[in-house]
Amino acid sequence: MMPPMDVTIETPTQAGVEQALEVARRWLPAFLAGERAPDELYADPTVTWHNVGEREVEVQRTPSRTRSNAAGADLSVTEARVKVFDGGWVFQGTTVGTNRRGEQVRIPVCLVVTLRDGRIARFEEYADSRAAEALFATD
Repeated sequence: MMPPMDVTIETPTQAGVEQALEVARRWLPAFLAGERAPDELYADPTVTWHNVGEREVEVQRTPSRTRSNAAGADLSVTEARVKVFDGGWVFQGTTVGTNRRGEQVRIPVCLVVTLRDGRIARFEEYADSRAAEALFATD
């Protein structure tokens, strides 16, 4: 017999899945374009946790890919796929392009997006840390 686990397994609801799907469909086009989705999609505050550096920060109005491109990088997202669940979704894709020094970068990434009261409250970003080093390379 297995010992009892201290784990909560949530039972999804159809309404929760439909709500997450609606928000994901509104968020995804802006994200792929490197833009911020409409403000009403975000909770206050909205935070992002990054596995690279294991840090949590409040989401800024300007998406990080837009800021990187403004600093001289040329990045886009390819191979995008989304799996919706009650309370959010998982986004998988690959950030590709060049860093500010003109070097090729390819960064597999996974985002776990969590909703609170029907709004995006948290992003958990899991990126290949070795590949991400090339993006932030300095002269």
